[in-house]
Amino acid sequence: MMNELYILGELMENSKTAYRLRQSMQVSLGRHRKISFGVIYPLFERLEKEGYITLTVQGDDKRSTKLAAITKKGEARFLELMYAPVPEGAHTDDIFQIKLDSMQHLPLTDQQGLLDQYMNEQVAIVNDCQTELEHLKKHEHKDHWYASQKMQLRLRQAQVTQQWIQDFKKALAKNGGFQSND
Repeated sequence: MMNELYILGELMENSKTAYRLRQSMQVSLGRHRKISFGVIYPLFERLEKEGYITLTVQGDDKRSTKLAAITKKGEARFLELMYAPVPEGAHTDDIFQIKLDSMQHLPLTDQQGLLDQYMNEQVAIVNDCQTELEHLKKHEHKDHWYASQKMQLRLRQAQVTQQWIQDFKKALAKNGGFQSND
């Protein structure tokens, strides 16, 4: 779901090559996240087979590239994925990040709803961290002190994210979404 959503979301903006999608995905998900062409090319082929994208060969035989463009069916699939619940697991935050990056294609009320979902995730993280910190305080051990330091970091990250969500929601409410300076 994650890679498919990212690719379709990027193609909602304009056509792109696999190289450009790979580059932007690595930047979006973090500088140490490596996305291989062994993941992207089979996904391109599947998305084309399912009618979600078209692939157009550009260039000469020596150095040809495939330019991917989203179809109407692909736009519908993109929206289906955007409205699908974010599964809990190792990639939960990555999926939220991808959805946040592509939410401009949703109505404003649905953008607010996505931010509410992300806030709920952060509230759960804060609650989990606070519960664990209370547990760690009950027993003074060297490893508990280190664990509580790490837990404090995670707690603060979630709290900063909560503030960011609140600020973003205020900006959306005030501006009605992106306002170009042109």
